[in-house]
Amino acid sequence: MSDGGDAAKVFLAAVAARLSPSAAADVARATQFSEIAHRGQLRASGEPYFTHPLAVASIVLEFAAADRDLLCSALLHDVIEDCGVSEDALRKDFGDGVADIVAGVTKFDQTRVGLGGNVKEETLRKLLTAGAQDQRIFSLKCADRLHNLRTLGFVSRSKQLRVAHETLGVFCPLAEYVGLTRFSVEMEHLAYRAAHPLRAKIIERWIERKESFDARRIAMAVRTTAELREQFRHPMSMLSRASRFSHALRLLREQTGSRALFATPSIYFDCDSMNRAYEQIATWHAHAYALPGGFRTDLVGGSVHTTIFLGKHGPVVDLCYLFPPLRTRAFVFEGQGAASLEDLSIVVAGRGEEGDLTRTLRELLRHRSITVLSPKGKPFLLPLSSTVLDFAFAVHSEIGLRARGALVNGRAVHISSELRSGDIVEVLTADQVAAKSDWLEMLRSPRARSKLRHWLRDESRVH
Repeated sequence: MSDGGDAAKVFLAAVAARLSPSAAADVARATQFSEIAHRGQLRASGEPYFTHPLAVASIVLEFAAADRDLLCSALLHDVIEDCGVSEDALRKDFGDGVADIVAGVTKFDQTRVGLGGNVKEETLRKLLTAGAQDQRIFSLKCADRLHNLRTLGFVSRSKQLRVAHETLGVFCPLAEYVGLTRFSVEMEHLAYRAAHPLRAKIIERWIERKESFDARRIAMAVRTTAELREQFRHPMSMLSRASRFSHALRLLREQTGSRALFATPSIYFDCDSMNRAYEQIATWHAHAYALPGGFRTDLVGGSVHTTIFLGKHGPVVDLCYLFPPLRTRAFVFEGQGAASLEDLSIVVAGRGEEGDLTRTLRELLRHRSITVLSPKGKPFLLPLSSTVLDFAFAVHSEIGLRARGALVNGRAVHISSELRSGDIVEVLTADQVAAKSDWLEMLRSPRARSKLRHWLRDESRVH
């Protein structure tokens, strides 16, 4: 294995520590297969092409807690398109799972992707269809794009701009929407610097100013409490430039630079375990005021967050303790990720006029989410500004079609009333179906609109 031999050894050692012996052996076989298939090919940087699939597989291993099929697919993702290897050969040598992932990525790659009006919707539909059926395809595409962004300096300026704008327009919001936040953060940082280099430098200088300002505010707030001062002696995380940049970019999009300077400070600490992270959070809660709804845990990403108020005159602060991610499953798309994949499936299945897919997808990706509870406490994730009617359809289509009102936090409201995160909603239903075409204007969720449109079409055929 002459090309990238040292990197391949490090990668395979990490795989051997993570997977079973038989799975690790298959990944080693895929590594050798890829090296031979790409032998003689070079990247724009002049490096052997094999370094690219090896790097993509390494990113997948680090970011996605990957399984055997995904790692093999990452190593082999270009062999069909660039090396003339047939899909049947991959299926025979590495199994259906690997062949299906590689084929899905290859079919998608045959045409450029974007959200501009000059791009074929069917190409975007392929990616969303494949990814909604097997979310590992999203992870592989994001890893592939991330490595290309890391080596973007070796291609022409025109290609840099195309890749950067394509990434900011499609891959970043899509990755964030389906729960691949680590990919999204670094892709956004690299793509933004490529597309807007001068603006990126200004933002990075602003970040340094805000961090210095936040440190002075917090030091003043904790100086009278020994326990809190002690907490700041724990090692703070050297959070990646990408994460800091992504956070600042969101602040500056929502408000002016001077206003954003006073936005809630975010402080990150490193911990060696999840239990230790919880212990540190408990200390904060014992000596500061915890804000309701500010505590959240991301087991897959490896973080515990809390929002606290530091004393009578101190600022509100977001605290995050980072710990090694739990890799109990190859993929965990829960909460927003699971609901998002279902929404994407519905968007892709819809066949309307030209432009409908990109328009609906753009709307979906830009929406933030709220969590609404049923009377029994079951959470439902809905787009921002969702109405009672959206919630009714989320519970069940029949409830949505017969909705006549609701009790929100015990108060009677109309079905068009907008909901907020944390609302407890009980839908009141009529004996007969009450749905009308006018209801489409009340709905924000693609899922709910799809269900109502389907019922309206069936109703028109009956009559």
